[in-house]
Amino acid sequence: MESTRLGEVEISKIVFGTMQHGPPAIVADENRRVRALHAAFDAGVTTVDTAPLYELGRSEEIVGRAVRGRDVAILTKVGLRWDGQHGDLLFAFPDGGRTIEVRKDSRPESIRWEVEQSLRRLGVSVLDVVQIHHHDPHVPVEESIGALLDLRTEGKLRAIGVCNFGVEALATAKAALGDVPLASIQDRYSLLAREVEASVLPWARERGVPALAYSPLAEGALVGPRGLSADDPRRDSALFTRANHARLLDVLDTYLRPVAHRHGASIAQVALAWVAGQPGVGGVIVGASHEAQARANARVGSIALSEIELKRVGAALEGFVVEPAPPPGPAKRVARKVRRGLGRGRRWVTQLVR
Repeated sequence: MESTRLGEVEISKIVFGTMQHGPPAIVADENRRVRALHAAFDAGVTTVDTAPLYELGRSEEIVGRAVRGRDVAILTKVGLRWDGQHGDLLFAFPDGGRTIEVRKDSRPESIRWEVEQSLRRLGVSVLDVVQIHHHDPHVPVEESIGALLDLRTEGKLRAIGVCNFGVEALATAKAALGDVPLASIQDRYSLLAREVEASVLPWARERGVPALAYSPLAEGALVGPRGLSADDPRRDSALFTRANHARLLDVLDTYLRPVAHRHGASIAQVALAWVAGQPGVGGVIVGASHEAQARANARVGSIALSEIELKRVGAALEGFVVEPAPPPGPAKRVARKVRRGLGRGRRWVTQLVR
């Protein structure tokens, strides 16, 4: 599989993402998730992306179990806390009888504490890449980067990146790093989410900073025909309303399926290969809920779309508009309250933010 360098860290072009989507029963099945990770590693994926926020630390613990004894690069993050009052509220979610508030916190002391916690949960002595999860407007970027540089000097991390940063904050971060390279810029990017093409991706290409694309299948909407179970939280997403999904499937069937047929691939693999084939994209972060899916994702590392295919696939969805989901009716509102009462809100945290 093709590889990319993030600073001094080498990663595979396909990165296993651990932000979970899907029914709570699947998300809760730790053994199944470890098997999927192992299947990806055995198929050539050498890199996993995680974060403390994903399931409030549980994701890192599962990754730690999966990578034990394996030569795998670990990318994680700092800068989002759910146990304090500093910083802007990013979102809140119900967890049993309480409400958990997630806030941006990139203070140096908080970053140091988070790195120590990640090392403990993952069971490793050094983190390969640590990325600031979101820009904290109340803390100078130079101070946050300074904390990561200190931790790098101490041997607790190898490379430094950022996620969800605008161009101005990116420029400040790169300058604050001095001679140390800005290893990565991670942002949402898919056939249905092209905002980074306007400024972030050109900025990264011009400076030779690899971009990491997350949510490349748009929460699974670009997989193609599929049915969602009654307890899958994506059923409330605008992407999966009957009208939007029907229009999307028509486009996928008309434009992506012929490309998939030529490559002996699936529609999902073509959607991933399109992202992987964009200039400046160093890695595509994609998760899997079972072993076969993990192996299929890994195969994307060997699928190269032609220039004509890249242009045609990109043009097919360039103007696709996702219409807002209609407001939930009384029955759906009651169902949501019941689910909250069962304490499932915590399991859905990774549906809300990257």
